[in-house]
Amino acid sequence: PGSALPKIEKVQVVGAVSRVEEAVESVAATVSLIERKDAFRDVASDLRGLLRYEPGVSIENGATRFGLGNIAIRGLDGNRVQMTVDGIRLPESYRVGLYANASRNALGLGLLKQVEIVRGPASAIHGSDALAGVVAFTTLDPASFLRGGKAFGGEAFAVHTRADGGIARGGAVAFEAAGTQVLVGAERTDSREIDNLGTVGGTGATRTEPNPQSARTESQLVKWIVPAGSGWRYTLTADRYARDVATDELSLNPRTPRTVSQLGDDLSRRSRYSAEAVGYDIGPFTRLAFTAFLQDSRTQQDTAETRVNTTAACLSAPGTINCLREVRFRYENREKGVVAIGEAEPRWFGLEHRFVAGAEFSRTRSTESRDGRQTILNTGAVSSVVGGEPLPARDFPVTDTDRFGAFVQDSVVALDPRLTWIPGVRVDAFRVRPRADEMFASSSGGRPVASLSDESASPKLGVLFRASEALTLNAQLATGFRAPPAADLNIGLTSLPAGYSVIPNPDLKPETSRGAEIGARVKAGDVEAMATAFYTRYSDLILSRTPLACPANPACVPGATGTFQSRNVAEARIYGVEARIAWRFAKGWTARAAISAPRGDDTGKNVPLNSIDPPRAVAGIGYEAPRWGAALHVTHSRAPTRVDRTVGLNFVPPGWTTADLTAWWKPLPALEIAAGAFNLADRKYWLWSDVRNLTNITAGFDRYTQPGRNYGVNARWSF
Repeated sequence: PGSALPKIEKVQVVGAVSRVEEAVESVAATVSLIERKDAFRDVASDLRGLLRYEPGVSIENGATRFGLGNIAIRGLDGNRVQMTVDGIRLPESYRVGLYANASRNALGLGLLKQVEIVRGPASAIHGSDALAGVVAFTTLDPASFLRGGKAFGGEAFAVHTRADGGIARGGAVAFEAAGTQVLVGAERTDSREIDNLGTVGGTGATRTEPNPQSARTESQLVKWIVPAGSGWRYTLTADRYARDVATDELSLNPRTPRTVSQLGDDLSRRSRYSAEAVGYDIGPFTRLAFTAFLQDSRTQQDTAETRVNTTAACLSAPGTINCLREVRFRYENREKGVVAIGEAEPRWFGLEHRFVAGAEFSRTRSTESRDGRQTILNTGAVSSVVGGEPLPARDFPVTDTDRFGAFVQDSVVALDPRLTWIPGVRVDAFRVRPRADEMFASSSGGRPVASLSDESASPKLGVLFRASEALTLNAQLATGFRAPPAADLNIGLTSLPAGYSVIPNPDLKPETSRGAEIGARVKAGDVEAMATAFYTRYSDLILSRTPLACPANPACVPGATGTFQSRNVAEARIYGVEARIAWRFAKGWTARAAISAPRGDDTGKNVPLNSIDPPRAVAGIGYEAPRWGAALHVTHSRAPTRVDRTVGLNFVPPGWTTADLTAWWKPLPALEIAAGAFNLADRKYWLWSDVRNLTNITAGFDRYTQPGRNYGVNARWSF
């Protein structure tokens, strides 16, 4: 096992780099592949577990309430990393304030076939949002179970994880009749809060034990594949995800000392319906695919907060009033689109080409609102003014975003039979159209809204040089861009009683990146290895809701203590090295290692980037027999040494080393059991991605520790 490390004696096929299937050895970019079998044997129960052995890739975790959040690749995260399911972009994340957080992790692991990670700018193929890279999830299909001419097959599985008390169960069934294939799958997980090594209980900011949580996650998947003759095949897919989490935030918020109780009830929903037509040997195309899709996502987060001995406005000032504040945050995305991708292998001027070309269009409607009420418990009086702010309110107007992109890529052997050139370019156009309604006009103070239209071209050039049968050298120049988000463009929110105002910025420009990387891949006998050095510059990075210098700045709102605005202010560079190796040194035995050592700087301020993970290395040794196997992995992370403390950061964790032991066994041909023991030494440690933004000196930092010694068990029955 060891999902992040290369496998021996197997040709890995990926589709996320060029959006068509190709061997890993044929791409110039750096890409990782995590297959379903690896996730099972590594006992991965969530996205963090899935990425456990992927140095250079991390995912943040909000320890107080919201849980796993953004995935970071080489130091950039959030909507700068494109995430897709079956080639369809997942909705963007959105955060505002302390109690509103719509994440992108709306998918269940039990119904996934594989995960691909493309590192570095990838907008030449994927367009906007692929500024830092791509994480592409592929769901199960009937062929996953109908091998060897079977007409019926499937799998039932169960998972238990000690760290969060999670119990997952589910399965998938596939059958074929008259050439038609159908797959139906479902999964449900019940869990609680994630353990840590905090020891202080009670209520308040000094609490370090995890806040009590209860969570339920469900996902369903249906695929129907119909052959249509003349080389065509149609696939209909329905994909649904639902998650509900209840949290008792006993840690409270140190900024609101009058708060004595805070309860959160969060739900997220995502549904996707798609129709795909794939044809082979159609005219000049070896493969031609058309996809139409509709995707809806919704986040609703309710917060009930009780305050005592405060004022009638229910703020933080002392008084004699007790009150209950109930607030509901809603964020919805509805996206529809079409995609066309074709492959061709012509021979021009005596040269063999492999062309990939595509075009896509999508329209997304984003809707956000906050509503609530405030009850004076002394008298029972109810008001729709919460914390001095009239509700309902919108932080940005209902917005339609249109995206159009067209790309082409060629792969051609030229000048030298060992040399493959992979040029490509993509042109994108986007349009943001806000619709200011009465709710937004009221909450923004009547500020006008701005539309935005722009275009961007993203070229790339990759080169492969096969120096020998064992050694391939690769290099790539690539670009990336991200269109200004609707929320940053037109956000408008003023609450003078609370002392703040957030104003729009109609002059935002797209974020851009330019990256270069060189590397080498070795495949010689029982050894596989790769090494990559990369350097990327980022321009016009948007910092959301940054404070203005008031009152000197003319954009400051009179009467507001602080005025905030999203701005293109950040210039950055990120560079480093990545390497991995696998060596089968004896029959059944494999030694593996992987390392990532990135560095990053905010070149505008000449300070380090806090989003960069410290260097991390994973080493493992495993044995695999036909019916059983085991592996020991040791992970080491250095302490962060390049830290920007000007942002008020109060905690920099030490370095750490952990060891994990996993094993699997097939007592029957159809039954496989896997188990893992993690953090064997019961080490107390923190992940930099979890604590890099902690600036409150009263925070209980042990609340952000990782689970101590814990275990997980998987079982699956194939039929």
